[in-house]
Amino acid sequence: MHKCLTLAVFVRKQISSPLIKHYVTAAPRKRPKVVQGALAERPDPHEVKCDYIGPPDKFSNLRPYVRHIDKNETELAKRLRLKQIEVEAWNVDFWTRHNKRFYDEKADFIRLHKINVNETDDSYADRMSVFYKSFLDKNRRLHLMYNISWYLKNFDMLVLAFMVSCQKLFAIVKRYSGKKV
Repeated sequence: MHKCLTLAVFVRKQISSPLIKHYVTAAPRKRPKVVQGALAERPDPHEVKCDYIGPPDKFSNLRPYVRHIDKNETELAKRLRLKQIEVEAWNVDFWTRHNKRFYDEKADFIRLHKINVNETDDSYADRMSVFYKSFLDKNRRLHLMYNISWYLKNFDMLVLAFMVSCQKLFAIVKRYSGKKV
């Protein structure tokens, strides 16, 4: 069984709300090709009914999104979708570079201090905690700047999402205001 469908079946059993059930279990119109439990290629954004969340990237550890492109997408909704894609790319780039630097420095620390990674006692954890603290201290300003940028970018997306929701609400009101009750 396809992993997405397996997850959807599991989640469907856990969730009682019909609205959430529909969102979580909505499957793509055209099934993507699966190779050893993972997708061989990203699904086409025009072919999926809702946003698609893929398996974690092996470098950034973030799950990539394929954003659904609605047939009747407004200019404002398009701006939101493109902003989401831009922020996701920025985030993936940051964490890919960050994780590479982390693993390179960790390997250097282990090699320099001749630490046996197969140690079973607490000495490995104690010795590595020195590295983790120094890495965090050294990158404190970088993490602070990342968090500030992340919050600002998310606030921009939140404002756009609010505007899109208002636009949809006004469209519904306009559609039903012409009908007699």
